[in-house]
Amino acid sequence: MSDTQQRKEQSYLLLNIVLIILETVFSFILKNDGVIGLQAKQFVQNKTSIRINSYLPYFDFYIQFCEKGILFDYKAPEHAVDLTVNTTFLDLFKILSVGNRRSIKKMRIEGDPDLKEQFKDLMLHFSAPKLFADWKQWLAKPETPEEAVASKRRIAPLLEKIDQQRSQINYLTVEVKQYQNRIRRIERRQRLINIAFSVTSIVLILLLVYTMFRLYG
Repeated sequence: MSDTQQRKEQSYLLLNIVLIILETVFSFILKNDGVIGLQAKQFVQNKTSIRINSYLPYFDFYIQFCEKGILFDYKAPEHAVDLTVNTTFLDLFKILSVGNRRSIKKMRIEGDPDLKEQFKDLMLHFSAPKLFADWKQWLAKPETPEEAVASKRRIAPLLEKIDQQRSQINYLTVEVKQYQNRIRRIERRQRLINIAFSVTSIVLILLLVYTMFRLYG
């Protein structure tokens, strides 16, 4: 076996070990953190798959949400991925270690626009400051009023965002109904115009025929 092949196999082995550790940690957090569970609910239900592509240094791996947790793999899934995240290792480290919002904004994400925003929110919730703010809730329900207040305070921004999205959906639903009513009115007006045009054309033709009959008949 050549040195190049040996180094390549060692790299894959190291990558597998890192991915197994990440899979174990992130799956544990997903199952035991109520806020992240709520934020990732749609990802789990849709079995969302994501490609993480780092270009400084270059490496890529794949993430898939499922009922068992979050699966990490360096091999591409059989189906097309839902999102492709292009970033750097340094930005990933900043996001997960200190919740750096600037690094989140620097990520170039390809895919569904709504899914992009949800993924950015989810990354922020997986950051160490967010997790350590309520780590006791992973193991047990809050036993003191202070712990309960802390948990509610942490989940408040998420609930507020859900309310905002619900309000936006309601607003868009009303707009759609208004557009539908406007289209129906336009269609009715167009039918009346078509009928009037047809009647006018028939009358004009009859007048033309009658005039020609009078002149040459």
